[in-house]
Amino acid sequence: MKFIEITIEEFKAKQANKDLFLVDVREEYEFEDHNKGGINIPMGEILSRTEELKGHDEIYLCCASGKRSKTTAYHLCDRLDKVTIYSIQGGIKELIAN
Repeated sequence: MKFIEITIEEFKAKQANKDLFLVDVREEYEFEDHNKGGINIPMGEILSRTEELKGHDEIYLCCASGKRSKTTAYHLCDRLDKVTIYSIQGGIKELIAN
């Protein structure tokens, strides 16, 4: 399965209707400074921690700007083939601004 890039507006609409599994792929210190919930698994660790992601039908990835989440989503698709993976465009910066 391929990953899907979604806008902040699309993410917020989905979030309003159900509890989403959000994974922040920024470094721990970035997550501690500011986050929008979810769990923190840094980009450099996520491929070795895919067991923690199993059992979810959908995974929403965010980072600071959307670049790391997009790259991570691309690589996770090969390992989690039955999971829909979303990368949030604009990342935390856009979530904070909106």
